Amino acid sequence: MQGGWQVGIDTGGTFTDLVAVRGDEQRIAKVPSTPAAFDQGVLDSITAAGIEVPDIEMIAHGTTVATNAVITQRGAATALLTTRGFRDVLELRRHNRGDPYDIQWDPPPPLVTRRNRFEITERLDYAGDVVIPLDAEQVRAAARLAARRGIGTFAIAFLHSYVNPVHEDEAAEIVRSEVPGAFVSTSGSLLREPPEFERTSTAVLNAYLAPVVSDYLTALESRLREAGFVGRLYVMHSGGGLLTVESASRFPARLLTSGPAAGAKAAEGVAASTGVAGGVVAAGVLASSEGLEEVISLDIGGTSADIAVVQGGRADIVHEFSPRFGQPARFPAIDLVTIGAGGGSIAWVDAGHLPHVGPQSAGADPGPAAYLLGGTDATVTDANLVAGRLVADVGLAGGISLDTDAAHRAVESFADQLGLSVADAALGIIDITNNNMARSIRVVTVERGLDPRNFTLVPFGGAGPLMAAELADVLGIRRIVVPLAPGVTSGLGCLYVDITHDIGEALISELTDADRARLQEVFDRLAATMRQRLTDDGVAAERQRLEYSIDLRYLGQVRALTVELETGTVPERFTEEYREMFFEEYERQFHSVAVDIGVEISALRVRGVRRSERPHIPFSGSTAPLHTVERPVLTRDGEVTARVAERGRLHVGSRLSGPLVLTQEDSTTWVPPHWEVEVDKLGNLQMARSE
Repeated sequence: MQGGWQVGIDTGGTFTDLVAVRGDEQRIAKVPSTPAAFDQGVLDSITAAGIEVPDIEMIAHGTTVATNAVITQRGAATALLTTRGFRDVLELRRHNRGDPYDIQWDPPPPLVTRRNRFEITERLDYAGDVVIPLDAEQVRAAARLAARRGIGTFAIAFLHSYVNPVHEDEAAEIVRSEVPGAFVSTSGSLLREPPEFERTSTAVLNAYLAPVVSDYLTALESRLREAGFVGRLYVMHSGGGLLTVESASRFPARLLTSGPAAGAKAAEGVAASTGVAGGVVAAGVLASSEGLEEVISLDIGGTSADIAVVQGGRADIVHEFSPRFGQPARFPAIDLVTIGAGGGSIAWVDAGHLPHVGPQSAGADPGPAAYLLGGTDATVTDANLVAGRLVADVGLAGGISLDTDAAHRAVESFADQLGLSVADAALGIIDITNNNMARSIRVVTVERGLDPRNFTLVPFGGAGPLMAAELADVLGIRRIVVPLAPGVTSGLGCLYVDITHDIGEALISELTDADRARLQEVFDRLAATMRQRLTDDGVAAERQRLEYSIDLRYLGQVRALTVELETGTVPERFTEEYREMFFEEYERQFHSVAVDIGVEISALRVRGVRRSERPHIPFSGSTAPLHTVERPVLTRDGEVTARVAERGRLHVGSRLSGPLVLTQEDSTTWVPPHWEVEVDKLGNLQMARSE
């Protein structure tokens, strides 16, 4: 008997993507997002896929709700309780600037206004011993004043609480007693590491997002239950794993790059499974299935482009990320670069008469001019339609049709400002967008000692395959793999993700002086915490898996490298083994190593995992004859005659040469004259430059 549907849903700023799998059956849907109520877009995607809600067994959901709340500053009014003397740590940040060359540049305001940041008399020393007891009356007074101001969300960040959380825990209890129903986020429970700014920022972000994320997930789950859903709802987090609704509501700051992370993990899978994969998760899975080790994941949607690097079949992980300048969250996250370069990115001319594309976007509402939904500005989508790379009589997902005349008028208006022809303006918009993305790709490759020419580009999202080949030309990349359903690949990536929790604890010691018993005690305690969190999420003990790592750095450094360990048992010769592993990782990342400098431990980490059962999606291809039509397409070498064909009519082994436009419901692939394309056994398009 067939089980229920396994559904992956990724909500972006412009579209909501769905991939559903049940046995060998697959459904996909792509519908416009509904920013006013994102849960409606989720339900719309299920309806568009023709799936009955009671037949769904599991939903894995990537969402931009947390990201949008921070960027638009629409999180909850939050109060911060902090050690006396540290009221302005959110203002001071790291004493750096977002733009060092702009003397008029101002940083974004802190998420907590100064009047709602309360100093509390208390003090612990570096070892966690009490120097000054907590003034409970000051905590009560602060909680009452915040409540009178209509605040029900609190962040508490005291100095050295990562060693001993006693004062934070006591203050949290007082706040909850004074303000019943308040959400309280304590820094020591989130981050057991010393930097007070990063710890404070993480606690503030977690509190700021809690009501927004909790309300959204509660509303979504409630509407699904009302429709007959009896399965489990999971939420994608920034580190490339899944959380239950309950865990996501406790740790909402973990969702800040929820959607883009799904794409990166799918890219991992293009690099060991035998099925199709789907965002950075999806690109990773695709890389795995294709036997690729080095992949650049490129997710171009309607609003932005998300870029990640997959090396050795795995997406790179960082332990800190910032949704806005000076607002870091210290949680493990897939290393992503996001820029405002999507199908809806708006072309504009500045006061110096120079053209730009993005970061402003027409989004889902009003959308590009070609959508005829009220947009009048020229966008990347309009430019591609004018250039002939998008086909007007092929409808887009979500029932959207394209109007060439409207696109032409929008691009013409942009061209008139620059004294250009419409054709040159359209190509210019495309070129600027490609160069913006190339610049960002160089940041995560060239500036880290990596040569992008040695990587395979995995483009997806609605606009990814449309832009990929000419972007590859800019970077010198010679191989591209386009997934079977690129427009919904991030949704598919959600189905390739495990339930994961992460925890770390500072343990600062020179490696040669470290005590083996102390290291083992910390690893064992963190492991017990991870097992409890997985158990709380309903994961049976036999399905729980723990992964261990250690943060190491040269003596005198502030930043550390995370080195993965095979086991949580500290070996007898750990000094020599950990030191050698650090040197190997340092050389891999920086292409040099100094073996005569001492090494220091900064933190121990444990990740708790429940592996997902990854669906297999077979591809048989079409047996119908391939029908093509010809149309003119604009290129930098002049107008060319390109063939237009439906991708769904290709079969395994189909091989075609550019110029070629391949259409499908969720995306369009542009194959320039100097590129060839072949369909592999998984249904992916293998694109290569002609010699």
